[in-house]
Amino acid sequence: MSSWPDSLEDDLAGVLHDLCAVPAPSGHEDRLSALITEHLLSRELDPVTDRLGQVAVSLGSGAGNRVLVTAHLDQLGLVVAAIEPDGFLRVQRLGGVPERVLPGMRLMVMTRDGDVPAVVGVKSHHLTPPEEKYRGQPVGELYVDVGAGSRDEVADLGITVGDPCTYGFNWQVLAGDRVATTSLDDRFGVTALLALVDRLKTDPALGPVAVAFSTQEEFHVRGTLALAERYQPDIVINVDVSPATDTPDLRGVSPVRLGGGVVLSRLSFHGRGTLGGLIPHPALVTAVESAAATAGVDLQYEAIVGLITDAAFLPMASAEGIAAVGLGIPVRYTHSPVETGQLSDLSATIRLLHALVVDASTLDLGRGINQPGQRPPP
Repeated sequence: MSSWPDSLEDDLAGVLHDLCAVPAPSGHEDRLSALITEHLLSRELDPVTDRLGQVAVSLGSGAGNRVLVTAHLDQLGLVVAAIEPDGFLRVQRLGGVPERVLPGMRLMVMTRDGDVPAVVGVKSHHLTPPEEKYRGQPVGELYVDVGAGSRDEVADLGITVGDPCTYGFNWQVLAGDRVATTSLDDRFGVTALLALVDRLKTDPALGPVAVAFSTQEEFHVRGTLALAERYQPDIVINVDVSPATDTPDLRGVSPVRLGGGVVLSRLSFHGRGTLGGLIPHPALVTAVESAAATAGVDLQYEAIVGLITDAAFLPMASAEGIAAVGLGIPVRYTHSPVETGQLSDLSATIRLLHALVVDASTLDLGRGINQPGQRPPP
């Protein structure tokens, strides 16, 4: 962190790299929470950390709508579920890890004594029968190799059942202002919020704003409920990644592409039994569009089934309801170890966020005129 510039926007790639390098699987975000807290303290702010490891800071004051801006710290991973007599580990998924990417993957096991490198075993190609060559393996069939030959050797490494694992960190700079790395979901959003804090210090909002970094989004998407209880927001702006579909295997599934600007979610729905999702408040849809025009930022629109974010359950977390909207930063290969995004989309998100937050306290959140085909006045 000591190498971060006074204005984070002067080196977004460097800040993003440092954030992605910190392992923070769901429920084990302490290292990243500490880094965020240290940074906010260096900005002469007064961050608060709750019992879940969620970090938040208040900026601005005055009357009007109370605004909460959120992004999640955690990343998906695995958890050690059993230790075999011969020293191999069995694991369970922690969040939506795509099992098809795991065989042959480098991992890091996080123990109380330190991190232990590991690999996911994959059957030797020379000995794989034809019927198995094109079959994905469920996580229950996979095993993790830490180099140990017995349970005792695993114990000597400090590994116990329940320890979390993450993808081994990698960082690759690609052409076209793009990077491929682990945990762009949601270190893109975390970077955007840190840069927003910088902007709000020099160009503050008209009303009260809290910027918060949530935990356990990849596990149960409910950490923000505690933040809503603390800050009692009228408006929540959630920043997460959005699956880009500009690759040969997803072309035409949605309009979202790298380099296309910020994604405004018009509908997100998990569709897997949670009944969780978000339909954004109409006044906030209009406000995002106005802010994009003010900031000179291109907008992409998304309506997607199969995706859920921290904003899913927030609208009902208040007796009067909370107006919520989700903004996405396009990312290819989501939940894989090579999530790929474009830095210009991150920069655009920061500019739009600031334009949106500065006067969000003045928005009229009434529903009386928001009928189909109508929009509230500017």
